[in-house]
Amino acid sequence: MNRREFLKKVYDFLVMSYLGSLITFEELDALEKSINKPTIVWLHAQSCDGCSTSLLEGEIPFEDILFKFANIAFHPTIMAATGEEALKQLIEAKDVGDFILVVEGGIPVAMPHACIFGDRFITDWIIDLAKKADVVIAAGTCSSFTGICAMDGMYTGDVSLKRFLRDNNIETPVVNLPTCPMKPHHFLYVFFYFLKTKKLPPLDKENRPKEIFGETVHDRCIYYHDYQEKIFAKKIGDRGCLFKLGCQGPVTYNDCEKSSFRYDKYNCIKSGHPCIGCGSENFPRKIMFKRYDDEREIKKYKDFKRIL
Repeated sequence: MNRREFLKKVYDFLVMSYLGSLITFEELDALEKSINKPTIVWLHAQSCDGCSTSLLEGEIPFEDILFKFANIAFHPTIMAATGEEALKQLIEAKDVGDFILVVEGGIPVAMPHACIFGDRFITDWIIDLAKKADVVIAAGTCSSFTGICAMDGMYTGDVSLKRFLRDNNIETPVVNLPTCPMKPHHFLYVFFYFLKTKKLPPLDKENRPKEIFGETVHDRCIYYHDYQEKIFAKKIGDRGCLFKLGCQGPVTYNDCEKSSFRYDKYNCIKSGHPCIGCGSENFPRKIMFKRYDDEREIKKYKDFKRIL
């Protein structure tokens, strides 16, 4: 496709990503032509690389968009450089400063040698880079809330990126983008918002963008009417609200049911399975699913958060 066709696809993508009222097509065109494109440094802490993989498999490949609108100084998944050359690029970015730092994965403070790049712990890299970054993005639930990295039985002592920076007296602004894996349009929403305004979008108390995480999955659930009519599924595959099967939708803030992107067309609930709450600060729960068959027990807990 030619340049204009590509920009049209990107603009359509941004409109679907809640940015239609912020960026016009003409402004997008100007941003692509700009010589002052932001630099991105992307680090992998304790992670499975799932968030990067998710971005690479978006409707429009992530790297196609970012290579047009940013300078990617370091990203271990998509960069061509390896070994000493890759290390050199990371050092140069650290010394220059003025970039967007993205951290994927939990921060292993009790076992920093679990993640080493070059001859340094990932914790040291994050401290040095976060001090000079314009903004820090926690990519995915592991980085935002520790997620799977902090499950029972883990020995690495993972903490969230926000807590790690706070414990090291680093005041660089942080935005959390939970879900497992992170959704491409969540990242691009924050990136283009910052590109246009030079600041982060409005955030909630968990440092998540309010535009994306302002409602629970339950609020927009396709089975919300069944919930109101007290039509509950008794097993997976039954018609009705999945609440009694342990659905985490009532306490999980995310746009799964609101989004129409390909990766949300067959999410947990739309596939007939209870929401697992992958975007929640409490994911994964020790008891992920619990049945609530007694109507009196359900009435007893009017506040969903008390159930979980």
